[in-house]
Amino acid sequence: MTLLVADVGGTNTRLALVDGAGPLGKTARFANDGFATFEALLAAYAEGRALPDLAGCCIAIAGPVTSDSARLTNRDWHFDRAEIAACLPGLTAGSVRLINDLAALGHALPALAPAQLRDIRDGQATGAGNGQAVVMGLGTGVNICLTRATGAGHVVIEAELGHASLPLSVSDPLRAAIGAQVAAFPTVEELFAGRGLSRLHGVLSGETRRAGQDILAEYDRGIPGPTAKTVDLIAGLLGHMARELVYMYQPFGGIHFAGGVARGILGSAARATFLAHFEAPGRFDDHIARVPVRLIVDDAAALTGAAQVVAPS
Repeated sequence: MTLLVADVGGTNTRLALVDGAGPLGKTARFANDGFATFEALLAAYAEGRALPDLAGCCIAIAGPVTSDSARLTNRDWHFDRAEIAACLPGLTAGSVRLINDLAALGHALPALAPAQLRDIRDGQATGAGNGQAVVMGLGTGVNICLTRATGAGHVVIEAELGHASLPLSVSDPLRAAIGAQVAAFPTVEELFAGRGLSRLHGVLSGETRRAGQDILAEYDRGIPGPTAKTVDLIAGLLGHMARELVYMYQPFGGIHFAGGVARGILGSAARATFLAHFEAPGRFDDHIARVPVRLIVDDAAALTGAAQVVAPS
């Protein structure tokens, strides 16, 4: 039984085949800029591959999803189950599943191996666990999902936090750093996505906007100046945001960060700045102390989650 899984982000799409409940096959990666539609990308994936009749597929999408359709938040792509089924052998509309990409990461959590995670801090093992965890993705876009381990199985609760307004604990120190230009960062996504990092660097440096990945790469080289100031500032603000996630969701099973921006910040020396702000004295210190923080380092993790959704039980 062969299944297709895909993870469609704002910038790239990854696809893989999985044999029933077995491990993922070789992952293929495509830059979305090369395709006008998702169906065109699927055609490129199928070309040159002798795809067997598929028993099902699950597409994880960086945007809002309904049972039959979805749209990509940061690209004008729309997804329809019947149109996707028509592109691939053996599928019907009913055998196509559409899920949010952060929900896919939530489904992946129980199946992730230690090599797919990096511990940023351990939580204090005090008090009873509640089975709750949060995944926050920082990349082309930003979102979260809440998961809970229950006697009936692993439950994933979707959200669209990226489009929520910044909490005061984040916007106030940002205003102190850049003044009235804080108005350019009205939402969680506008600050913490890659374009937010780029815009913040432009504000602090007065330079033409640079790509977020270039800013993070320069920070890794230890070059002082606006780049170091930008990454340290956003790392501290992310620490404040993580505290808000504890108040909102009580994720004593951990906060799990994913995405290129998260890896660039928490995989660098800026991790110390993040932790200093996350662990700073404040409200509910005992709750903050209990929450471990981890970084999902495997780009294929959402595919693992999609496979958990579509694989036969």
